[in-house]
Amino acid sequence: MVRIHYLQETSSTNKVAYDLALNGEPSGTAVIAVSQGEGRGRLGKVWQSPPGKGLYCSIIVRPHLALEDYPKITLTAGLAVAIALEEITGLEMRLKWPNDVYADGKKCCGILTESSSLTEEREKRFAIVGIGINVNTENRDFPLDLQSKATSLRLLTGTEYDIQEIFHRVRMHLLEKLRLFESFGFGAILKDWRKRDMLSGKWLQWVSTSGEIIYGQSEGPDDAGRLMAKDQEGNMHQILSGDISLAEKFGSKGCSCS
Repeated sequence: MVRIHYLQETSSTNKVAYDLALNGEPSGTAVIAVSQGEGRGRLGKVWQSPPGKGLYCSIIVRPHLALEDYPKITLTAGLAVAIALEEITGLEMRLKWPNDVYADGKKCCGILTESSSLTEEREKRFAIVGIGINVNTENRDFPLDLQSKATSLRLLTGTEYDIQEIFHRVRMHLLEKLRLFESFGFGAILKDWRKRDMLSGKWLQWVSTSGEIIYGQSEGPDDAGRLMAKDQEGNMHQILSGDISLAEKFGSKGCSCS
């Protein structure tokens, strides 16, 4: 039986959802918290979770996908969130590879996907899709260093939103897009994702595994979900993970996309 677990406070909805999944809770089961003490983003970053101001949820999914397709769940989730927020606000949402949703040049949503051991039997595998959306957050609710980089649906539109309604819309689109992925492959998902790609054609900089700063022009994610970029010499680079930012030395300024 699919259940929605509502919590007043927790350390991390992803942690709670992971334990529920280990105990056999089915796909679509979700955990929502009014506040999180240890909300997490990618690469060990903290997700700010002011009480009652945002959607802090984690959804268990058990897609029938090959092992190599699991990393694409994050891109699929980003697309689902973007579509849901476009329907609710009427605004254009943009996607920053691999896990962020932006509007008006500022971040309004982050996604953290964690999976079970992929050595598990196929029927026992699962992923936890953690979603944090700044819904009714005021600028003063953000730390000073984020006030110029982050936004919320309320700041964007001047409207206060029903967080539960947003959750149900997001969950519906996530499960729908995963069914599409299972039935027809990643192609349709990727096509719609690329339409919202905020980094397409932009010059980027990132740190390689050897510690070198590399510059390249974004060519968007490939069929495997890896971000591709071409450097000044025409060499192609696969960016598998890690922080990327716009490269100001090539004239791209004004985006807070870290």
